[in-house]
Amino acid sequence: MSFDPIVQVSVSEQVAQRLLTMIRTGLLKPGQQLPPERDLASMLGVGRPAVREAIRGLALLGLLRIRQGEGTFVGSLEMRELLEPLEMVIELNAGTLEALFDARLVIEPGVAALAATHIADADIARLHALVDDEQALLGNPETFSAADMAFHETIIDACENPFLQSIANSLYLLGKKSRRVTSQVDGVLERSLQDHRHILDALKARDPEQAAQAMRRHLCRVRDAYAASVSATVAGTVDANV
Repeated sequence: MSFDPIVQVSVSEQVAQRLLTMIRTGLLKPGQQLPPERDLASMLGVGRPAVREAIRGLALLGLLRIRQGEGTFVGSLEMRELLEPLEMVIELNAGTLEALFDARLVIEPGVAALAATHIADADIARLHALVDDEQALLGNPETFSAADMAFHETIIDACENPFLQSIANSLYLLGKKSRRVTSQVDGVLERSLQDHRHILDALKARDPEQAAQAMRRHLCRVRDAYAASVSATVAGTVDANV
């Protein structure tokens, strides 16, 4: 029989865990300023280097914000900001984007099906307005993407399930890189607009199965467009180096 050695947790990790607990329990609130390093070290009974290292680590995660000349503040804790470090990982690793598409294909059709049973008339009206905006923005990929994002977020909100909303929003926000790529592919915006109309029709009909199918078809088409674009880029790079 063998035993793994006990790993000693560094003081800075303990400080980070204490601050995390205070943020999680609401003792430290979004936007609140932390005491100066010297005071915080005294309160926790540790050295200033441990406090400084813990703060830097939490700042890299977006949980704390360091403002030069002002001090350290708790971050907004908004999902978009907290996902920024993960987005960087996805930016650097194209393979994770394939896994992200797979995850969206598992989650978002189910979200659309659930939304079809809960969606309010006001949400339907908003989706109509967003589709109209997309029609007018076909020549502007960047602005079209903003309307595209609002379209999906409206459906996610309409599912009225906080757990699925959190998961789906996280996955969707992390896909910004793929949207930047696919929005430049010829015909993708037009196909996305057509797909959005089909999704909207299913939601208006309050048909869960149709809504799920329409969302799945849309995500598959976007994924295929991204894969084709990446393959073309790789082929072009190889040809250029031959």
